[in-house]
This record gives sequence, C-alpha cells and structure tokens, in this order.
Amino acid sequence: MMAEILVVRHGQAAFGTDDYDRLTDIGWEQSRLLGEYFSSHALHFDAVFTGTLRRQRETLAGVLEALPPQPAAKELPGLNEFDFHELVSAYRALHPDENIDVNNARDFYGCLRDALLAWNRNEFADVAEDWNGFETRVRGTLEQISNVSGRVLVVTSGGPISALVREVLNLSVENMVNLNLQAINTGITRYFGRPGALRLNMFNAVPHLEQPQDSHLITYT
Repeated sequence: MMAEILVVRHGQAAFGTDDYDRLTDIGWEQSRLLGEYFSSHALHFDAVFTGTLRRQRETLAGVLEALPPQPAAKELPGLNEFDFHELVSAYRALHPDENIDVNNARDFYGCLRDALLAWNRNEFADVAEDWNGFETRVRGTLEQISNVSGRVLVVTSGGPISALVREVLNLSVENMVNLNLQAINTGITRYFGRPGALRLNMFNAVPHLEQPQDSHLITYT
C-alpha cells in the first residue's frame, strides 16, 4: 500500500531566551490551528512519529487537541534537530573577527548558514555530531517511517526536513541549507510512495495560516 507522509516542522520556539526548546504562545496557536485544519479535512493518521525534543512534542500535543484519538506517537531520536547553537559557536571560534550579534535573528541565521556549510566540509573538530552522522540518522529514520502503510504524521525540525528533501530529490548541500532556512513553523511537507520510491508532493505549506488575520503567525524560528 502506498504511504502518505505529512512532515511538520515544530511551532515557533523561544528564540533569544535561555530555553529555546519550548513553544511560544504563537507556537502553540500555530499547532492548534494545524490540528483544526486536519480536523476540518477529516484526516486520520495510521501512525504518528515525533522527535524527542520538547518543541516537537509540544507541537504534536497542540495539533492533537483538535483531533479525535490518534495512534500513540512513537518518539524517534533520528528526527531531532542538529545542535545549531553548537555549530554557530564552533563557526565563531574559527572566525573570531566576524562581527555577529547572535541575539539578532538575521545575524544568527546568516551565521548558521555559513556554519552548516562549514560543518558539511568537516571544518569543526570538536562537535558532538558530524555531518555524515546527521545525514545517516535522518536517512535511517526516513526508511523506518516509509515502511509504514497509510497516512503518517511526522513532527520534526527544519534540519531533518531539509535533509529528507535532499535525500528524495538528490539536492546539493547548498540547496538543502537554503531550504532549511526557509522552513516555516508548522509548515507541511508531503510525500507519497513506498520505501525507496518516495515522491515529494508539497513543501513548506501553511494552509492553516493563510487567512489574512493569521498572517502574523507565519514565523521561521
């Protein structure tokens, strides 16, 4: 049976605070609206997966508030985000002369883009996870999820989402990084297919946030 896999990025997290790994009030609202959208389309999921990070689990909780009972979620560490704070710190240590305000979102994510490309080039000696390890765990998680038949809900983060798209479309690393930095909070990426033959159908869509009164809910953190 062909699978339909809906991959959702977590809601807005608390950028610029001492605990990024939690949803803001906007993040909770985004998540609940997504659940209402799924409910209005009478979607039922045959399997549900999330990473183990708090912002991912809270997003799933917000989505499920508006839905009838769904299968118990299975937590997969392979869906966790890479440690982008560690990567930015490693990049800054190699480039101390660059003037970067890490409390400014534009500066931070510009630095993150450079850090991700440097990470891919294996320029960081002392980070907890190397690039190949990240891609390997995401690839293995994709294989595990794609073995499930029916409609599948996956809640994860921008890094794994872009890595999955790279795997399916054979994208360059630079294009993957560009997609990563465009990931909208609670954006939906959809695949159809079977193991080894997935097809991308939709990327980064937010139909639940398209009403004019909800434009302030389109965020990227």
